[in-house]
Amino acid sequence: MNFHFDGAVAEMYGVDGAVFISRLQFWIEKNAANDRHYHEGRYWTYNSLRAMEKLFPFWSRRQIERIVKNLKDKGVLLTANYARDSHDRTLFYALDESKLPISPFGGDVSPFGDTTPSPSGDNLSPNGEMINEQLKTQIKEEEDKANKLEISNKPQQLADRYNAICTSLPKVVRLTDKRRRAVRLIYGKGYTPEQLDEAFRKAQSSSFCTGQNDRNWKADFDWMLNESNLVKVLEGKYDNQAAAKPPEKGGGRKWLK
Repeated sequence: MNFHFDGAVAEMYGVDGAVFISRLQFWIEKNAANDRHYHEGRYWTYNSLRAMEKLFPFWSRRQIERIVKNLKDKGVLLTANYARDSHDRTLFYALDESKLPISPFGGDVSPFGDTTPSPSGDNLSPNGEMINEQLKTQIKEEEDKANKLEISNKPQQLADRYNAICTSLPKVVRLTDKRRRAVRLIYGKGYTPEQLDEAFRKAQSSSFCTGQNDRNWKADFDWMLNESNLVKVLEGKYDNQAAAKPPEKGGGRKWLK
């Protein structure tokens, strides 16, 4: 995979910061195009540290943590937690574009954060047609690589989400080939990450699934990946039953005197 960065951004935040920002811009723009993860007036992206280690194989986890902290301290990187489950610590990332010299959409960014076109009005050099074609090719290559990486990372991402949400269930410590196939099969049947997160939350809040049954049995990752079980969880078959109300005192039929 080729990594690109803007020289002006590197002057402000270092080469490592510029590379990191460039990748975030790509994922955020992709979410914006698909109208995903829009919160508080901006689009966000999220990834676990484990996923970032695969996205940036030339950095260690400690280096990634250092880069994130440095960019946060300088105010260009924003983080938040928009997970509905209070136990889920997955971080979302966004960029403060007003602190970047170049807009991801092509124009210069003014001190006020608005985008202004180039003097020629087309954001292209005299050889704009050639550059435009090169840009289209580069974007297509990046999207193809990103889609392949996204597919290959889905099993690990889902396991990370399960571990983050289902804290009362057995933890996934290793992704076997069988589990990876099961994850791809579930996604191939049309289940979305949001539906799977909802199933994990329901299992976590279910007394039966968390071991409060006559066998002390607990649901686990493999059990959740079985479509029959997944559907039952989503449909509420394992939801806790509402406690029955005790009979009112002095209840029963009243007779008129």
